[in-house]
Amino acid sequence: MLKGKFKNVLPVMMLGLASAGAQADIIGFDITLDLGGGLSNSQKEVFNQAELFWESSIIGYEGDIRFDPSLTISADAAENDGVGGVLGSAGPRYGYNNTPYNGKIYTSSGVMSFDSADIDNLESNGQLFDVIVHEMAHVLGFGTLWEANGLYVKGSGQYTGEYALAAYQANSDPTATYVPIELEGGDGTADGHWDEEWLLGGAELMTGWIEGETTLSDVTLAQFRDLGYLVVDYSEELINDVPAPMIGGLLLCMFALRNKKKTI
Repeated sequence: MLKGKFKNVLPVMMLGLASAGAQADIIGFDITLDLGGGLSNSQKEVFNQAELFWESSIIGYEGDIRFDPSLTISADAAENDGVGGVLGSAGPRYGYNNTPYNGKIYTSSGVMSFDSADIDNLESNGQLFDVIVHEMAHVLGFGTLWEANGLYVKGSGQYTGEYALAAYQANSDPTATYVPIELEGGDGTADGHWDEEWLLGGAELMTGWIEGETTLSDVTLAQFRDLGYLVVDYSEELINDVPAPMIGGLLLCMFALRNKKKTI
């Protein structure tokens, strides 16, 4: 099993706000991929598929938006530490400070990089799509912008965003006062994923350890609403009933994937 670990966490730098304008009811969501060196054409197509996945799940921004939204994710494959070490890293790089208007901070650009020694194996094993979708979620703010948006206190293990909590209550525990967050696994796993033993028993794509068939739950989609995005009607779409491709024992994390056995 692979264990993830943060390395060289990238700070979210606040860009200057765009000039205030008329509020739009819905401002569309769009990802622009800047695919760099080391990626084959077939691997670039997997990145494009992951982009379309998120663009069909997140459909806009919610509330009083006072910037012209754009989101660019740069991705490449480069030499790192050889086969089976750190598989890749990802995270937000710059952001929009829209807190005076809807209380939210958004990613404006992020980076994803994979070890060139590992990416071919990820593709041939059918793992690459899931890894990209997972890491792209962290670029969008899952786990990486929780504290900045007042949704989580580091070390608490308690995510308190209202929409994800309501979905968790509906699906798992109606008396819950928080969604449980992973506190094990060290840097790169703790404080940035749903707890492994939660409502889907570890099958959810955004837990720290992923084995076998994975799903994206409505709790995860609701979390993006907590981050200030407009999302598909997760109560009707039932995205969690559509399994993502098989993975086979990856531990995914916010910024880096490392080849190391899970500790108990």
